[in-house]
Formats: sequence, structure tokens, C-alpha cells
Amino acid sequence: MNKGWDAIGIGASLACAVHCVLLPLVFTTLTLFGVEFIENKYLEVLTIVVSMCAGSWALIRGYRSHHRLSLVLYFVIGLGLMIAGNFMHGHYAEILSKLAGAVLIITAHVRNISVCRH
Repeated sequence: MNKGWDAIGIGASLACAVHCVLLPLVFTTLTLFGVEFIENKYLEVLTIVVSMCAGSWALIRGYRSHHRLSLVLYFVIGLGLMIAGNFMHGHYAEILSKLAGAVLIITAHVRNISVCRH
């Protein structure tokens, strides 16, 4: 039922986390070849929006069957951390905020899948 939407949410959260971690490592190399799409803020906003939409849909549907508010809170706090990371000054603070947010969102989705199966 929610498995597909949870998978999309997990994928979007992972994409955002990978984007945030790998950007500093590969940015200098890719720009030498003219590849600048990974720095694009629209890509970052897109992954957050997809994560928010898919996650909301999956977790709301899951909540109707299992009524576990903690999963919704993990998701909301994780999404808040991912969004807040965009406004933080300092590269490490941004990365830590976004990674913590992604971990919370992924945890919410994985637990949602597990709880919905039972």
C-alpha cells in the first residue's frame, strides 16, 4: 500500500543527503568538465519537495492504519532539519543538519513500512 511512496521518500532523502555530502568532494572536479548541475539549488529544492510530497502521502496513509505519531514527528523534524540546513552558515553545520534530517526521514519511512506490514 504505502511501500512505493515510502521508497520514493527514502530515495529522495538519500539523494539529498548524497548531494550534500558529495558536492564538496566532486564539485571541483566536475566544474573542470563543465558539469555544474549538481550545484543547482533547483535540484536541491526538487529533492526536498519530492521527499516532502511522497513522505507526507506515505506517512499520512500509514498513520491512518497504525496511529504512530512518532513516525510523523520523525518525518516533520527531519524535513525541518533538511530545510533549515539551507539557511545555515558554515559548511559543516549545513551538512550535519541535512544528514540528520535525511536519517530521520529515512527512519520514519523504514519504520512506516515495517509497521504497515503488521
